[in-house]
Amino acid sequence: MMAAILQKPRHFSLEQHPLPKPRYDEVLVRTRASGICTSELDMWEGKAKGLEFPRFIGHEPSGIVESVGSDVTSISVGDHVAAWSEGKSYAEYFVSRESHLYKLRQDTPFEQALGEPIACAVNGVRKADVQLNDNVCIVGCGFMGLIMLQVFKANGAGLLAAIDTRESILDLAKQLGATHIMNPRRVNVKKAVLEITEGRGMDIGVEGSGRQETLDMTSELVRMEGKLEVFGYHQGEPRKVDWAYWNWMAFQIINGHTRSGHIYVEGMKIGLRLLEDRKLNMKPLITHRFRLDEINNAFEIASAKEEGFVKGVITFEDGWRS
Repeated sequence: MMAAILQKPRHFSLEQHPLPKPRYDEVLVRTRASGICTSELDMWEGKAKGLEFPRFIGHEPSGIVESVGSDVTSISVGDHVAAWSEGKSYAEYFVSRESHLYKLRQDTPFEQALGEPIACAVNGVRKADVQLNDNVCIVGCGFMGLIMLQVFKANGAGLLAAIDTRESILDLAKQLGATHIMNPRRVNVKKAVLEITEGRGMDIGVEGSGRQETLDMTSELVRMEGKLEVFGYHQGEPRKVDWAYWNWMAFQIINGHTRSGHIYVEGMKIGLRLLEDRKLNMKPLITHRFRLDEINNAFEIASAKEEGFVKGVITFEDGWRS
């Protein structure tokens, strides 16, 4: 099979690899789509410290079952599946445990059924424990934030404010259910939030970009004793917080991430059911598609995050090599 291997920062190469063989509890899947994750961009850009190369990455796959292990009972050859995966899916085939798969309906688009990021977003909302009519803001409302926005809405949130510097993201957030959109380059966000919440602030503030600036802004928008969820993927230099202020405000501080496999899978299954029940709209979020042999260009574009970009996906259509 053909696989894309990250040889060094900013350089994938295509290599022939043996077809992986599933163990007794595993399934071999022919890849049809694999999303490009923000967490991989630090590897690509050379910012992640202490990494060894080459690296076989990719962890947002979906596809068609090719073969199953001897003990697999719930999945059959030909089934369409999405997987929670820990790597090695920028390739024509991947292997997954049966317990890490979700059986898709035959008409569910592979490029929309990205189990791992949907799981992360759903679990982030679950950890926030939103109550009926809670007011929520998402600061840095990219791909993951736009999923969370829809899941918060499905869970009964009240005001939903999307805050981002990209107008294309804000337009999309409005289409997907945001009650308010705010661009910090155009408005005083703190003042606007106090106006729409009658001076209280937000019940839940989600920091979604993994940056110092968004962490600072989110803390300014949450009400006293409200929930401040750090969901962004923070890398690089240590972050600084005004702990005296956070302490005085008595924030409920939530780490939006999880590292438990069974919780990932629970969130993935919840999110994919929302997708198939038409309560989660992934279609407008998939803005860029690339073949496997275009993966270097794909990462360049994903890293730039220019206007109009939300999510890039590597697709494996029939005959892609030709």
